[in-house]
Amino acid sequence: MVAACLDAHRITGDARWSGYASSAFNWFLGQNYLQQAVYDVSTGGCRDGLHADRLNENQGAESTISFLLALWDMRSAERTNLT
Repeated sequence: MVAACLDAHRITGDARWSGYASSAFNWFLGQNYLQQAVYDVSTGGCRDGLHADRLNENQGAESTISFLLALWDMRSAERTNLT
């Protein structure tokens, strides 16, 4: 979602898309319906998602890579003043 929103901003020039990208990225950091970070600072991993009442404690490679790619995209957008 982060990459798609940033691409939409680059293509359309509509700044709303950068806001949507920030919202999508912040989901990892706790702006989700559980208000809990999916990214785990202590391990550097990312949990696989949310259950209805708790975090999924598994920290699979795919989730961690997804977080790192989203982080890379957000940092790259900051460097090019997209966010």
